[in-house]
Order: sequence, then C-alpha cells, then structure tokens
Amino acid sequence: MTAAIPMPLRSATALGTIVTSAIPLTPAGTTYTMAQEAAFVDERHYAVGRWDGTLSLFAFTDSPSQGPLVAKAVNSPAQEGIQAIVPLGPGVFMSSNDEGSLLVWSSATGDWSDLAVAATLAYDASLGVANSGATVVSHGTPCLAVGHAGGFVSLWRQGDQVTRWTLAQTVDVRAPKPLNPWNLHNVRGVAAVPLGDGAGYVVTGSEDGNLTVVRVADGTILSATPYNPAAQRGINSLAVIDDLLLVVNCAVGAADGNLWCYRIASRDWSVTLTDKATLRIDPSLPQVFNFDVVIATREGRPTWFLCSTEEGALWMGQVGADGKLVIGGYEQIGTAALGSALCASGERIAATAYDLHEFLLG
Repeated sequence: MTAAIPMPLRSATALGTIVTSAIPLTPAGTTYTMAQEAAFVDERHYAVGRWDGTLSLFAFTDSPSQGPLVAKAVNSPAQEGIQAIVPLGPGVFMSSNDEGSLLVWSSATGDWSDLAVAATLAYDASLGVANSGATVVSHGTPCLAVGHAGGFVSLWRQGDQVTRWTLAQTVDVRAPKPLNPWNLHNVRGVAAVPLGDGAGYVVTGSEDGNLTVVRVADGTILSATPYNPAAQRGINSLAVIDDLLLVVNCAVGAADGNLWCYRIASRDWSVTLTDKATLRIDPSLPQVFNFDVVIATREGRPTWFLCSTEEGALWMGQVGADGKLVIGGYEQIGTAALGSALCASGERIAATAYDLHEFLLG
C-alpha cells in the first residue's frame, strides 16, 4: 500500500503547485495530524477522527476551550486514519478501522468516559477501508450503509442490540470511467434520503464522480449520475435537505464549481442539477478544495448549510425551495490549507482542523 496523503495535497501535487525543498533532503514520510472526520454522537458530544489514526471525543461547551473527554488510538496511519464516524444509538457509534473491519464503540454510562470497543464488524478486505456511512430505517429495521475505498457500499442490519450488526449485502457503485486522474472509487459520502415507501434509501458520492441512489431493502441501484461530466476531481462530501442534495468537491481552474445542488425525484430517482457555486476567496488559486458540507438547524429558523474550504474559511448559505443556492458569506477560522472537518447537531456546530472551533447558530 502506498502512503496516504490528504486529498487536497494529492490534488495540488497533480497540478504541480506543491513547492519542493531546495536543500538536499529527501522526504522519508509524514504523519498528518489534522482532522479528517467529525460527527456528533449525541446532542452535546462529538467525535473527531484524525489522519494519524486517533479518535477523540469532546463535549460541546460555551467556554473558550474544552479538553477531550477521552482519546483513543484506534487505527494505523497506513490505513488513512479515521475516515468514518456514524452514531448508531444512545451511547453507541461506529468508526472505520482497517481494510476489513469496522469498530462499534459503546459507553455504558452514556457520558463517554468509559468508551470501549463493543464489537468488531468484519467484511471482505477487497471492499477497502470505510470512508463514510449513514443510518437509515428499512421497513422498520435500523440499517447502516457504509461507503468503502474500493467503490462499494456495504449494507448492515441491526440485531437484537444496537451493538450487534449483520452484513446483509454489498453493492458495487463504481463508475466505469472515473472523473479523477488516479482511477479512484472511494465512496466519500453517504446520506439517507427521506423519500420513498419505507424501504430505506441512500445517496452516495464517490471520488469517481458518481451520485448513486441505492434502495437499502434489497441493494438495488435506482440511478447513477455523474455530478459533473467535465469534472477533474471527484466528490468529497454530501448532505441531504428533504429532496435537495448538496455536493462538494475540489474546483480546478477559474470556471469550476466546488458546491453543487441537485433535486432527487422519488418518482424515478433521477438526480437533477439545480444550481452550483464556487466558494473561493483568492481568485488566482489553481484549485479550491471544498472539504466538507453539513446542515445546521434552529427551531423556527431557516436551515443553513456550512462548508469548509482549504483557504481556512467556514462558509454559510441556504438553499431555496427552487434549489437555488444563496451564499451568506464566510469566516476565516484558520490558516491550515487543508480545510476543517465539520459536524452539526441542531444549532451546535464544530469545525476542527488542528484546533477546535465551536459555534452556535444564531
């Protein structure tokens, strides 16, 4: 296995924008410590997975700083760190592990101070490490859809306890012609689609460029749509608001977009573009990597989306009923040229690259 580097660096290297050292030293390896994934595991606690393989839990607070409740090294940097974190129920969440397993974490007290591995879920290593995941109910049964590095989605069904899951089937969602120059099929995004007849539906987004709608009940692929046939980079993250789908990617060149909005039609499960935008501060940059997109809500207020870009900016905006994007603006939250991992729980928002930034939607 080749050493894994963060996607923004991989993309910049391909464009020839990484400056090499002028002194006679040969790079022998780098361990990256920035955040790769973040997710709220209950209303007030969120987990952050980093490229170095560490998993940390934090309590959302109104104070200027908050230390971790618990820190666990659960992965090897050779496996690209912690890429997927999915809450499964009270006191339980899933994380990626190695190329052939997932970890189910549990806290008996519910306050996460006694976090421990409750189960290891094994699967065929040919699927690859888990990149993303989401829960969905299919005909009354809680299910878990996991996107993998090999371009597959594994579908799991909950047993008699929230820590017990059985692999039901795997679905091949690979595009025949990837839209990236590395022939990658990593499924970077999975989101539940709140439409249909109760069979459970998810949409996936891959580095090969495909948006794929899958019926969880039987693993049927209902549609597969390239998000942008002219794209040079694949999908990094996605989020669903009702029947609207937000997709983020790396914009290459001045004309490319890095935020896209689509409408999902349950009558035929087609995915249709409604709008696009480029979240960019410096127009001269050869690429602007949009790292993540999440949804934040406050009771009685409009729904907002938030995006994190490699310029160290946290962007906010809204989607109209017609699927048009309204960009509200951005705040500079760091200087890291790799973006932040975002997560939201209602009005609570956390953005983590190296430092943790917490916000309340107001």
